[in-house]
Amino acid sequence: MYFAYGEAEASYLRQKDKRLCQVIDRIGHIDRPVDTDLFSSVVHHIIGQQISTKAQATIWQRMQDALGTVNAETILTAGVPKLQGLGMTFRKAEYITDFAEKVHTGAFDLHAVEHMSDEDAIRELSSLKGIGVWTAEMILLFCLQRPDILSYDDLAIQRGLRMLYHHRRITRKLLERYRRRFSPYCSVASLYLWEVAGGALPELRDLAQKAGPARKRPARKAGEKDGGAARKVVRKGASAPRKDAGAGAGTTYVTTFETGMIGTLTLASDGERISHCWFEHDRNWDADAAKTYVRKDDLPVFDIACRWLRRYFAGERPDSSELPLGLSGTPFRMAVWRQLLRIPYGQTVTYGELAERVESQTGRRTSARAVGGAVRHNPICVIVPCHRVVGSGGSLTGFAGGIEVKARLLAAEGVKMG
Repeated sequence: MYFAYGEAEASYLRQKDKRLCQVIDRIGHIDRPVDTDLFSSVVHHIIGQQISTKAQATIWQRMQDALGTVNAETILTAGVPKLQGLGMTFRKAEYITDFAEKVHTGAFDLHAVEHMSDEDAIRELSSLKGIGVWTAEMILLFCLQRPDILSYDDLAIQRGLRMLYHHRRITRKLLERYRRRFSPYCSVASLYLWEVAGGALPELRDLAQKAGPARKRPARKAGEKDGGAARKVVRKGASAPRKDAGAGAGTTYVTTFETGMIGTLTLASDGERISHCWFEHDRNWDADAAKTYVRKDDLPVFDIACRWLRRYFAGERPDSSELPLGLSGTPFRMAVWRQLLRIPYGQTVTYGELAERVESQTGRRTSARAVGGAVRHNPICVIVPCHRVVGSGGSLTGFAGGIEVKARLLAAEGVKMG
């Protein structure tokens, strides 16, 4: 079964937008499969978070083979261990089991959701563990076949808009302008924007701003050779990705992610693992090293990381262990960063407390000041949650993204300061 639309919707969009009219005429009718069973659609979407489409299909097929019919009863009968044995993470198995329990007991009314407004249905679905706003929007579109969905959090939608309308950046305000133009058939417009983003019209290019926060290059010190500062930073292992030997040696790929809360994040990878995540105006950003970076938005590892970030900024609690991270630094810094990964969502520790944890891990005495230095050089912001480290008494101290950004992140996690 495919998403249902016809000539009436296509003609409306043609009249509203000349460029989209050309896209519709060139691509023709799009057959996009849908899953009309709300329960299985929720389960399917939970399975697919932070993994490739191929891996999602594999696990989904295993689940169908093992359970026969995917419903609340078969999920509860299977239990978490059996679900995890199908290839998903323990946390996803817990999310799916929790959802099944709520449906089984009547705490979550599937039938009621089907008759809610888009806004209410998104709110209700995103109250489930493992479901954020973007996932809820996709369920509305590809399960309930709601006609007016245009997701700001969908990176491919943003890419399609950039390519078709020659924008360098899609803000929420700009997307709302297109939403008003396409409504009440935003879902059909989304289908065509996804095709554009996927390269259906090869002459269209993505004019996204070059990756990297805009920063002024610091003044060169007397006697310092050009590029000297950049080399110094690289030796410290903080700002520029390390260039490892092997296939594709020296290539650092980057993409950007719009948070909608703290501005744009810039992600870096060697093609397999996330090596860096920078804030806008990040003090660890190295403008000289950035000249060698290659923008590549379609890397699978970036897709995984962006899904994770979408969930985080939607108020969910994704686990950093689900991401392929490529942390690289001195043994001491690595020890500190590993401790950062153990700080739970919505909680904080002081630099002194963190120093005690590092001492316990390494068996070597250290100080809050030394730990603070390692925290300041954390290469993967947000994902490795250095924002959860505070000064004595809970004060907000220095932060690569700025104190205001730190405060916003902690507030979003429900941390009450002062």
